[in-house]
Amino acid sequence: MRVIAGIPARMGSTRFPGKPLCHIQGMPMVQHVYHRCAMAKHLDDLFIACCDDVIEDHVKAFGGKALRTPPEVPRPGLRVAEACRQLDLADDDIIVVVQGDEPFVHPDMIDVAVQPLLDDPTLQVGTMVAAANEEEWLDPNEVKCVLNKHGDIMFMSRAPIPTNTRNRIGPRYKQVAIMPFRKKFLLDFQEMQEMPLEIAESVELLRALEHGIRLAGIVSEFDTMSVDTENDRKAADAAMAADPLFPKYKHMIVGG
Repeated sequence: MRVIAGIPARMGSTRFPGKPLCHIQGMPMVQHVYHRCAMAKHLDDLFIACCDDVIEDHVKAFGGKALRTPPEVPRPGLRVAEACRQLDLADDDIIVVVQGDEPFVHPDMIDVAVQPLLDDPTLQVGTMVAAANEEEWLDPNEVKCVLNKHGDIMFMSRAPIPTNTRNRIGPRYKQVAIMPFRKKFLLDFQEMQEMPLEIAESVELLRALEHGIRLAGIVSEFDTMSVDTENDRKAADAAMAADPLFPKYKHMIVGG
């Protein structure tokens, strides 16, 4: 069984066009994600799934692997699924979808994310979650998650759920876009009918829930910061200056 990370990236983001190549401490964001994922112990291979020449050219310039996908593929996980069709993979290989807007992903997060699938051969898919602060909980760019007592996800929304957390009925969780799939299920997921809640919330994993698939919530203790706006980029740029992992790959800045 192999573990492969796929990083979806496209220039035509609705909320932040061109964000994969936005600079954080002089390095395009998607390159931060690639180098940090490459440090994971469990990882056998990784690639960037892209539909833009400019992203492919940059990935090749820093020595990474890029797989082209059709521009009409709508969602990140589905772009990684399309890329996986170009690889010789076993059905039970684990594909970890790591969003290209998570520049502070820690390599240990990859190892934590895949462990439930390594431990339970019946589990097909999961997503990492983490505690959400007040600002994140109210931010529609952050996907919130509600878990059951077994740690499986009951629902995901861009709205602040559960609503009554001020009475401490439960913790606030946000999705961290690190999603492990078994390869066969990822390809099956790509073929499943798009569902109403998935469309309404613009959250692709709701497709699995609406089809009755168990979705594991994998709690992360790592503090991360996704980038969805220019203000997020500015905050990430400031935070990256003090990041302990950045010096390990800073020399990979193309032209730096």
